Amino acid sequence: MQKIIKILGIAPYEELRYSMENVGSTFTNLLLNTYTGDLEEGKDLALKEIHNDYDIVISRGGTADLIRKNISIPVIDVSISVYDIIGAIKLAENYTSKFAIVGYSSITEAAHLICDILDYSVEIYTIDDTSDTLSLLKSLEDNGIELVLCDAITNKLALENSLNTILITSGSESIKQTFEQAIKLNTHLQKYKLQNSLLIEAIEKSKTDCLILSSQFDLIYSSLDSQINASIYQYLLNKKEITPFHEPHTFYHTINNTLYNLKVTISNKTDDIFYIVTVQKSVTPIMNSRFGVTYEDKAEVEQKLKKNLYKNPIITYEISEKMKQINSSNSPIIVLGERGTGKEIVSQSLFTSQNTNNHTLITINSNLLNDTMWKHLLNTSNGPFLKVDNTFQFNYFDKISTENFERLITVMESTNFHANNRLIFFCEKTSEGTTSESYKELIKRVNCISLHLPALRERKNEISAILTIFLNKVNIENNTDILGYEPKALAALSQFPWPGNFQQLKQVLTELVFLSKSLYISSNNVNSILGKQKIVGSIPHSEEGMNISVNSGKTLHEFNMELIKLVIDQHNGNQTLAAEQLGISRTTLWRYLNK
Repeated sequence: MQKIIKILGIAPYEELRYSMENVGSTFTNLLLNTYTGDLEEGKDLALKEIHNDYDIVISRGGTADLIRKNISIPVIDVSISVYDIIGAIKLAENYTSKFAIVGYSSITEAAHLICDILDYSVEIYTIDDTSDTLSLLKSLEDNGIELVLCDAITNKLALENSLNTILITSGSESIKQTFEQAIKLNTHLQKYKLQNSLLIEAIEKSKTDCLILSSQFDLIYSSLDSQINASIYQYLLNKKEITPFHEPHTFYHTINNTLYNLKVTISNKTDDIFYIVTVQKSVTPIMNSRFGVTYEDKAEVEQKLKKNLYKNPIITYEISEKMKQINSSNSPIIVLGERGTGKEIVSQSLFTSQNTNNHTLITINSNLLNDTMWKHLLNTSNGPFLKVDNTFQFNYFDKISTENFERLITVMESTNFHANNRLIFFCEKTSEGTTSESYKELIKRVNCISLHLPALRERKNEISAILTIFLNKVNIENNTDILGYEPKALAALSQFPWPGNFQQLKQVLTELVFLSKSLYISSNNVNSILGKQKIVGSIPHSEEGMNISVNSGKTLHEFNMELIKLVIDQHNGNQTLAAEQLGISRTTLWRYLNK
């Protein structure tokens, strides 16, 4: 039987963690748990998790050195290869000729060698722990440098100062070699730690997630992610104060509208006793008075933003500055923009960056407001409208009924809850520039601040940069290594109107990188995908909801067939007209229909 090797991945930055997970999933003999933490934070994470009996730790740079000094099991460093640096340079060339490489010597020494061999004229700056990196970045910007290729530490400083970056990260091949090295090292290790009998008992009793607690209720082991683990652990602590666990118990605990079954059993294999808690998620979502209302605390929202790779291209410098001005007051906010322009990300950023009203982000689906929801919102004992220091996010506010709009205005006037909380309204603007009656009434009757999010086509001068940065993020998220675009492909993508904005751009680029047979996205693939996007956008939604779900998980062939059938229906069965609209021959159409 093949031995499973347990590896703990501590990545100094989130992008490397994504890549570790993607590459690690290709090895059938690895059990990989990854966390993000730089330097001291990474060392503390390793010390916290090491009791879970890992065989090897994989980390990077200074974080790997710190972990190595504080634990006894092997630590392997993920390297940056020459190929990784060349890939970053090639990607940057799609963006601008004015870029520089900034980083520690582990990056810049290889960069100097590459530039000397390939005769590249690139400015390279080496930093160390004593360098004033911030001053260096500002001087580069003053000298017309538009883009910085850098390591994680420099990347964070550059983004904080609105300087565009491409993160030089270890590619899939480098990470794969690290895992292979870990496997070889583990094979030659002659000493294996004995399995803890308590963990064996937990695994034998349950195939689900579990926690193990000591008799003093100290947490010994958990297979849950940190957020769910913290909520369940605190819940059990509170329960034990009321009911001592002298015998097995079953509890039900709700986290983010998901029900968890907690079964507590007692083990006394040693002189001491231990509590084994098996955790099972409810199959059916909870349907109660809170349906249509969600609650997230500040830590949850911050974690969402931290994991979102696409937020920086969406929140421009102008939007960031407007958000700072907005957060200096407590006025309600209208976030206005077309679909896909990043309203959620902007709202989350507003919520986490404000000094007040940041206890809980309460999201209300305005389109689902009904009597049951109103009773919950206005409940005198725990109704959220009667609480203070929270932020309310009203999604689909342009879909709110006239009756519910008037009801909300009345509540605001009678309870003054908009003065005790922050209110954020999402209103959609069409590509023709029209807005809903709800938006117009809100502007007229409530003293709101309006934050307009520009459509992607309104940022024509930035589209090449956005395409490059989004491609970098799609590569990281999907473990691909596409270096750029063919010239005609870049031109076609730049000229496309993008009615679905950033959401549509991410979806299209994700499909393109998986279709690509080379290191560069081809114009043929771009024209094919954009052609389908245009057809989907031109097909009206009937009363029966006749439309194509492009995010439904269908295969490309299934998507093509659905699209072809819809277009034929649009032309009342005329296959010649359908073929013309699809941009294919009638013979090709016949082949599709007879597959």
